[in-house]
Amino acid sequence: MNLRHLAFPGCVLLICLWTSCGGSGSVSSAVASSYSDDTVPETPTEEEGLHVRPDVLVVSFAFRQETESLEQALPKLKAAVERYVRAATEATKGEVSVKMKGFGQNYGKRGGGDVALAQGHLEVALPETLDFWGRAALVATLARVGGQEDAAAENAKAGLSATFGFPEARVRNPEARRDELTKRWVERARSFMSQAQSERAPLQLVSCEAPGPVTQKPVSVDEVVLSLALGCRLDAVAKSGG
Repeated sequence: MNLRHLAFPGCVLLICLWTSCGGSGSVSSAVASSYSDDTVPETPTEEEGLHVRPDVLVVSFAFRQETESLEQALPKLKAAVERYVRAATEATKGEVSVKMKGFGQNYGKRGGGDVALAQGHLEVALPETLDFWGRAALVATLARVGGQEDAAAENAKAGLSATFGFPEARVRNPEARRDELTKRWVERARSFMSQAQSERAPLQLVSCEAPGPVTQKPVSVDEVVLSLALGCRLDAVAKSGG
């Protein structure tokens, strides 16, 4: 029995079989580019993957407090984050949660003094009933709240400063769509094999790498593309005569 190997580069195969090999993007970059000139933007190319509606807006933030020690800065940073969460909750009138990601100290970064840093991100639920404009209104509201908190920290002149990212639409639990993505991948792989193989040399999936995590690429406040990187090798098994 003769084996003829059909080895596909990972990215080439994945493009054919239901995933995206492009770089990640963000709502903020899309919004920024749309305001770069006054022309109407070109119709975008359809992203490869599973298109779903996002269910949460995520805003990254960082609060910095000039201090001589972490112990002195901790209650001030905690209070600042809690004020921000309250302001976002009151403004959006929705389900808001916060996840802290980091706490530490930078030495001699601002005017020769030490700075304590608290980082995290805010999550605001996107109700399924909200249309595009309702979701855009939430983005605008969160951007306004961040600007107000930044200005308030600066005006207080108490050594506190704040930085906020642009609100980004996301899927809270992309792994919940793993089975659906895998099923779609298998269907497209079978379709490819049925068209590419010959009667004397049928194609077979002989080995696959362990799949990675489900990734997501925001397109707009109303759309996110989910992808699952699956790489497999195909062999064409030539039938012997007689």
